Order: sequence, then C-alpha cells, then structure tokens
Amino acid sequence: MAARTLAGLATVVPPVLAGATDPDGIAFVDVDDTIRQTHGYQKQGVGYGYCKVKGLNAQLATLSSPTCAPVIAATRLRKGNAVSGHGAGRLIGDAIATARAAGVTGQVMVRADSGYYRRDIIAAALAAKAWFSVTVRMNPAVQQAIAAIPEQAWTTISYPNAIFEQDEQRWISEAEVAEIDFVAFTSHPKKGQVACRLVVRRVQRLNKATIAAADNGGYTQDQLFTCGATTGSSPTPPSPPSPPTRPTATTPSSNRSSRS
Repeated sequence: MAARTLAGLATVVPPVLAGATDPDGIAFVDVDDTIRQTHGYQKQGVGYGYCKVKGLNAQLATLSSPTCAPVIAATRLRKGNAVSGHGAGRLIGDAIATARAAGVTGQVMVRADSGYYRRDIIAAALAAKAWFSVTVRMNPAVQQAIAAIPEQAWTTISYPNAIFEQDEQRWISEAEVAEIDFVAFTSHPKKGQVACRLVVRRVQRLNKATIAAADNGGYTQDQLFTCGATTGSSPTPPSPPSPPTRPTATTPSSNRSSRS
C-alpha cells in the first residue's frame, strides 16, 4: 500500500521526487532505525534496545535526491531489542523496488551507518544494482588499509557549517579525506567478498582526554578516523552523527550491537 501510494503521489506531484527521476541523476536510499519509547508491560515486542530505552524499534528507508527532500519508501516495526541491521536486506530491496515504481530510472545509492555494515545488506544493494556507501567499523583490515594511504593522498576539506564531532566532544570545521581500494568481508569465502573503495576522513585530536583513551590500533592516537566503504563515483566523505536531542533518538552506531 505504501509503495503504491508513493508511486501514485510521484505521478500526480512530480516535484516530490525532483531530480530522482532524472535518468542521468542519482537517488539516495537512506536506511536507519530508532527506538521509540513505550510505557506499560503489556505491549507486544517491547524491549530494551541499544540506547537502553524500553520501546519498539522502527526501521525506515527514505528516498531522496540532491534536489528533493526525503520521503519514506519502506518501514518495519520491530522488537525493541532488534539489532540495527536485522532484516535490512529485505527492507532495502523493497525500498529500491518502490523507487523504481515511483519513476526512478537513474542510479540508486544506498547509504547507512556502521550498524548496517554487514555482508547480507551490501549483497541486497548489489543485487538491486545499486551503489552503496556504508560507514565501516574499525578492525585490523581497515587499520591496515589506512596505514597504506600515502601522506600526499590526503586532501583538506572545509565544512560550510561546523559539525559536532561526538568522539571529540567539540565542533569541527575542517578535516582531511583520502580513499584507497579495499576488499570488504575477507572473512567470508572469496565469492562473498566485496571489492570497493574505502573513503577515510581524519581529524586531529585536540581533546587531551580523548587522546589518552584513543584506540585506533595503537599508531594514531592523536588522530580520529571515520571510514566508509563505497562503490560508484564522487562519494560523500562520512560524517559523525549529530548529538541526540532526546532519549529516544537514534544513538551513535558505536553503541550498537551488530554482526558482520
């Protein structure tokens, strides 16, 4: 029903998906989940999720383009203790099918945070012939790839508006980015591995408390790295999440429990 509604709306009001229906354009499918707090003990499926709030977990996929605001393309209501990436592969498939039914004929890129860095989720995006851009959790393979980036490959970028760096607990307006070829999910059989690019953003640590507590593999404690695996062209450098404004909002992915 929701898919038919969005497809019909896009036909009657074309600007709702302006840019996304351009054959030479790009459409974004963004996937995330949030805990919605509930009260009482009789509600089915209620549980404590990754942000320690008792409630239900809502998983959503939105559809947007560089020139139109997001619209909801697919949703799931799940148990409160559901892992972020659980069932996201099917959600992505449904969202992309909805996008196509709504008139999206160009390239689709699936974007998500590190709670969705899983082989089955990336496989769902690839099966739908979509690009992907997913934040990567730090592990030895990622650390090794970062160490192989030559110093001259780093490019300084400036943010038009300062963003809040959660790990540093401060606002930043400048960072450095670089990219390197990367093979994801090397613990899987070769046919399950994914060749892509690792886009890395680094920020100089200025907070002495975070320098002392840093764990980036033991070799860059004075720098903070954020990484994203991507296919396609001109990826957007990964940015840290904004600080939550209410207890039930989505929390940073580092607090989540998920399996690759």
